[in-house]
Amino acid sequence: MRLFIAEKPSLARAIADGLGNGRKDNGCIHCGNDTVTWCFGHLLEPCYPEDYKPEYASWRREHLPIIPQAWRSKAKPKAAAQLKIIGKLLKEATSVVNAGDPDREGQLLVDEVLEHFSYKGPVSRIWLASLDERSVLKALNGITDNTKHAPLRDAARARSQADWLIGMNATRAMTIMGRETGRGGEVLSLGRVQTPTLALVVARDREIASFVSSDYFVLRAYLTPQANRAGGEFAAMFVPGETQAGLDGSGRLTDAAVANALAESAKGADGVITESVRENKSKAAPLPHCLSSLQKEASAKCSMTAKQVLDTAQSLYEKKLTTYPRTDCRYLPEEQFDAAGRILAAIATVPGMEHMAGKADAKLKSSVWNTKKITAHHAIIPTGETPGSLTNTERALYSLIVSAYCLQFYPVMRYEAQKITLVFTDAQWGETRWEARGRLILEAGWSVIASDNDDSGTQDGEQEQALPLVEKGDTVHCRDVRTLKKKTSPPSRFTEGTLIEAMANVHRFVADTAAKSVLKENEGIGTEATRAGVIETLKQRQYLIADKKAIVSTQLGQDIIELTPAALKDPVTTASWESRLEAIAQGKETLAGFMAEQTKILPDLLAPILGSGRQPANSCPDCGAALYRRKGKKVGTWFWGCSAFPACKTTMPDDNGHPGKARQAPALSKHACKTCGKPLIERQSAKGAFFGCSGYPGCKRTYQVAGNGEPDFGGKK
Repeated sequence: MRLFIAEKPSLARAIADGLGNGRKDNGCIHCGNDTVTWCFGHLLEPCYPEDYKPEYASWRREHLPIIPQAWRSKAKPKAAAQLKIIGKLLKEATSVVNAGDPDREGQLLVDEVLEHFSYKGPVSRIWLASLDERSVLKALNGITDNTKHAPLRDAARARSQADWLIGMNATRAMTIMGRETGRGGEVLSLGRVQTPTLALVVARDREIASFVSSDYFVLRAYLTPQANRAGGEFAAMFVPGETQAGLDGSGRLTDAAVANALAESAKGADGVITESVRENKSKAAPLPHCLSSLQKEASAKCSMTAKQVLDTAQSLYEKKLTTYPRTDCRYLPEEQFDAAGRILAAIATVPGMEHMAGKADAKLKSSVWNTKKITAHHAIIPTGETPGSLTNTERALYSLIVSAYCLQFYPVMRYEAQKITLVFTDAQWGETRWEARGRLILEAGWSVIASDNDDSGTQDGEQEQALPLVEKGDTVHCRDVRTLKKKTSPPSRFTEGTLIEAMANVHRFVADTAAKSVLKENEGIGTEATRAGVIETLKQRQYLIADKKAIVSTQLGQDIIELTPAALKDPVTTASWESRLEAIAQGKETLAGFMAEQTKILPDLLAPILGSGRQPANSCPDCGAALYRRKGKKVGTWFWGCSAFPACKTTMPDDNGHPGKARQAPALSKHACKTCGKPLIERQSAKGAFFGCSGYPGCKRTYQVAGNGEPDFGGKK
């Protein structure tokens, strides 16, 4: 029996349909001499520190760093039943086909199951980029040896082990430090990708918080050519020179008196053209989507979160409507060009998409068809299957994918880029330079069907005005100059879409030139498959919250970044690791070599957190040890307790996140308890004052208060 092990049930069903004659059984599908079974994502998970040593259940600084000598995994609680089924089938199998998703995580997911059961038989690999019938049949005819994909498995394992080392150790170190310095008892989580991502948001939020808006002025002149050529009035903007008076450090005109004087000097005057350029240009359609670009566009147009996009794209993939979603590539293999006509014809039958697909030219082959630029996967495109019932979210995302694909079969947009430069000469200001830019659409091409939010807009400051035909030396007359008062604005807050883009293009946020180059080459931090999950994790831990479309950092998130050593929040560190993982996937580096280095540097990463000499933020007034902020028994209540407990039992009330005044011990009465002889204490209850034994709870004797304020020893007890 040949056993296919798929990553998930939907993938298993597609393979079984391709094999034919399927007969369902418990946890598998029999197809003649073949059997298809499935996982539910990872059936195994890395063991926790306490699984290696029970004493690790207690988070103590002397345990760190925790470095497993031999890495172990265990079955996920909900996976035990299916794992048992796979184990039984493996005993009957003569060979196995790894049918994990076509990426490094999918490779590990099945390989680790085979290792878990010590399977020694032959193993093959099927690579499925899409689940439509044609693609499945093609993949079944192209099954290869699984061994050649071992580097992918090792890269995924390196990622898992490195994340474990950093996440487990740094989180414990940070949490221990937080407790020792009185910053609360909650878990303070750090991660190889999540912490640099959080740092991006915190830095942006701080920049916005510290931003001070200032006024500046823009001068727009309205000009008429004096030469007898085609074209009427056009607008030009004042371009300050380096020595121009009234500028700020960024070259903006901020002096209102200077701005008004410049405007008056040009108004009614004649200027001279110093340059007139008209250049024919073309612009290709935006490329089909990778996951990051799809998440960005869906965030902007459909207000979808990054995880919603990933989950919806996965759903469309499992419904066989689109190709594999976790891709970082926006190009298509030349071998698939012949399928374009069939796909476009199928799209043309979908209501609402007839016009876009119907007018596309399937014979038009653009630069998107480039096999050399394909990574593990190609761009996300429709498969040509006709959609049935779709949710509103699925339909919206499907439309974005279809639109990007259809645009590839429209001509390029052709336009004439226009630029006019002129000067005015004034006795006070000398020569002042003004510039006009315009664009004349010659052939709309793909832009005729692209929406306003696509990349079809102007670029390089070109304005939607057609400039007149003028030549160098021609004279223009200035009818009017308008002084436009503007305000500098802070950077925009991150949305989930722009944060995904920032993670993928993190080089834009790095000042170091060498590091910027490395980061640009290695695609930033995280992967297409993991970035949405990282953002979700940060939200679940209350480090980030959604504010309408924006993503903002919480005070807790800002505190985490404040306390984190530079190396753990620097995108250069994690991006360089991502580069190493890719090198492992390509067989250029080994898992053992990578992990040996991670183990070696771990103590240095933890040292800034666990460094000696830290002073507690709040000290116990009795013994000097750190005070911890702890949750009280009642929901929403807090108190402060000594970290030396039980040796020191000092407690203090919580005063808006800070220790309040120490609770004073109640005054002992001169009277003694008649039962045990210990002093009495005057107390208050809902019914009023009473005397209680100081030996409570050992002695629970109480006395009413007599008319003279003394204990009533003869009264009701």
